[in-house]
Amino acid sequence: MADPDERLRELLGAEPPESVTALDVGARSALAELLEDSRRRQTQSLEDAFTAALKQVPFPVRGIVKKVLLG
Repeated sequence: MADPDERLRELLGAEPPESVTALDVGARSALAELLEDSRRRQTQSLEDAFTAALKQVPFPVRGIVKKVLLG
């Protein structure tokens, strides 16, 4: 199992606040898992929304619009 503090630093992109580091190891590990799951679900939701929005674009220009939006 990875170090929960390192996982939290990676997920947050910064040092966790003191209130988080004051939690026991099990709670920090559970928090890291919740954050990872939340990011996965958010990514899936964004992908689903993008796909649904793209379906509203007329088929002949859909490829062009997709390239423009994805950069």
